[in-house]
Amino acid sequence: MIKAYRHGEQLLKVIDSIPESVEKLKTKLFATGSHGNHHEIDNGTLYKDENGFYLKAKNTSLLHPEHSPKVGDAKILDGNYQIIVQTEYTPEGLVPVVD
Repeated sequence: MIKAYRHGEQLLKVIDSIPESVEKLKTKLFATGSHGNHHEIDNGTLYKDENGFYLKAKNTSLLHPEHSPKVGDAKILDGNYQIIVQTEYTPEGLVPVVD
């Protein structure tokens, strides 16, 4: 069974380890939402390679200004994650999921 978290149009999939090919990022921002609201973390480390973003979570919450005031920040378990931008199938083809 795959364990994952959904954060707007972003999917955080639990992985065993962060790939060796990644570059460590100095930012906490991993996406800008469709309405200009950022998806970011408060703690942990973000990485990136040609396949996208990865997260090493340690005492980490996902932050999203559009949702946080209503439902609070999303606390996730410590671990390694691949961050995937979700898409959906339509008769016209694949389109990004919009948060």
